[in-house]
Formats: sequence, C-alpha cells, structure tokens
Amino acid sequence: MAMMKYVLPCCALLSLSACSSQPNQLILNPLYQGGKLSSINQSLSTSVIDLRGDPATLKLITSDKTQTIASQGLTESIKSALDSALSRNGASISNLATTRFEVDIHTLQAVVTEKMMSHTSNAKIELGVRVIRSDSNFSKIYRGNASLEGPLGHDRAKIEGQLNKLTEQLITRMVSDPELLAFLEG
Repeated sequence: MAMMKYVLPCCALLSLSACSSQPNQLILNPLYQGGKLSSINQSLSTSVIDLRGDPATLKLITSDKTQTIASQGLTESIKSALDSALSRNGASISNLATTRFEVDIHTLQAVVTEKMMSHTSNAKIELGVRVIRSDSNFSKIYRGNASLEGPLGHDRAKIEGQLNKLTEQLITRMVSDPELLAFLEG
C-alpha cells in the first residue's frame, strides 16, 4: 500500500508534463517530393523573403482566448524546399547567377478553432514569385487553402503536416507552371 502512495503522484506528474510539453512554436519543414516535372536548364540565384504582416504561423482560437505561435527558420526551410525543387528539375542554384528567383511569403498561417468537442483548421498560403533578369521580369502569385477537422483538441503535428503539404504543393505548382517555364526558357 505504501508503494501506491508514491506511484500515484508520479503518474499525476507525468500526465501534467505531457500536456504542457508542446513547444511554443510550429515546426515547418516542407520537402519537395515531386520529382522531375520540367527541364529548367538555368543557373538561378534564389531567395525567400517573409513579407507577412502577421508573423504567426498558427493562430489558436479557443472560447476564452486566442494564442499565436510562430515558426523559427521559416524562410530557410522554404528556400531549402524551393532549391531542391528547382535542382531536381534541372536548375543550377548559385549565388553568382544573374537570373534571380525570389519568393515572397505574403500569407502562411493555419487558423485552428477549438470548440468543446471538436476543432477545425483552415490553412492559407500565398507565395509571390519574381524572376528577375537584366532585361525582363516575371511575377505571379500562387495560392493554396486546406481545411481539416477532427474530434477534441488539435494535434500540433497534423497542423504542421497540413502547412508542410500545402507549401510543397505550391512549390510543385511553381516548378511545373507552363507560364513560368516559358519565361525561364525565353
């Protein structure tokens, strides 16, 4: 019986720490998995610029409060996926390249609304692309939305997955966009 007195407080302590162990950031790590979709035989200098007015990647709305959570290294992780996509499709990435491929993050956020017994997550991403040459420019906006709902509270990993997948889809759309490819070839 004395053993039970020690086990219960330990169990209670473990369950408390499990609840509060979610880090106060959303980890975004999109990976390009589209393979070779086009032939970009160009040398490109790439950059990703965060132009969002609201730096929160996750906005969590509950009945009594709204919590915002950011993502560390957001531009670096998107640039990594972008470079991978361009490279797999024949581009050579170089800081010395005269053709600049710039991506502006206008919107990248999941809004999660938690109710008593369910939650919904609406993710929205808007990326602007600019390709700048000495004699001409190309620009286009790529947008994507995704929604999911589930029982009880949200699962942070699912929200990260939702944003990662949406980012991957937009990057795949870029490297297979006939308009963008025609400009690069021209």
